[in-house]
Amino acid sequence: MIKREQILETAFNAFTSKGIKEVKMEEIAAGLKISKKTLYDYFKSKKDLLVQSVEYKFPQLLEKNSKIIKCMPNPLTALVFCAVENIRFWCNFKEKFIREAEKIPELSSYRDSVKNELDGHSSQLLGGCVSQGYLKEEDSKRLVSLFMDNLRNFDEFKNAEEFPTQLCFSIVITILGGLCTQKGKKILDELKENYS
Repeated sequence: MIKREQILETAFNAFTSKGIKEVKMEEIAAGLKISKKTLYDYFKSKKDLLVQSVEYKFPQLLEKNSKIIKCMPNPLTALVFCAVENIRFWCNFKEKFIREAEKIPELSSYRDSVKNELDGHSSQLLGGCVSQGYLKEEDSKRLVSLFMDNLRNFDEFKNAEEFPTQLCFSIVITILGGLCTQKGKKILDELKENYS
């Protein structure tokens, strides 16, 4: 018996990698080895499947971020691991999907609420990094956000068959290294030593 979660996962991956218009319900059903009718037993339309697949996947990213923040020993370490996880998640979204999704009000408002929550996580971590002396100045917040947004569109990440975690980790550490205090650089050096 096919599980609803399997359908949502498969659909989400198809929509984000091909674009919404390119994905056909028949293709999703065939990929799952179920009939199109079975797919429609779970979801009333392609749009319904799309919206529910996004509502299924986005909370997983928020949950991962929350777990990382809770289990890391300091905000700088949490910032590094959250950045890598966020870049991994967002770089799978093809431009075509992003453009098409922006035209669907349910997705735009949901994406905005998730983005606000992620921005809250980032702000919390960056604020902690500055107040605990890991980052040099308040302006680091703006610069880190700018760098991370640009990394999502980095060709080495978007076009890779398998996400290059080590490369992303190294780039994030290099970017943060330029904004860190000596105390912060010590943390980054330890991370490089332990995770490279």
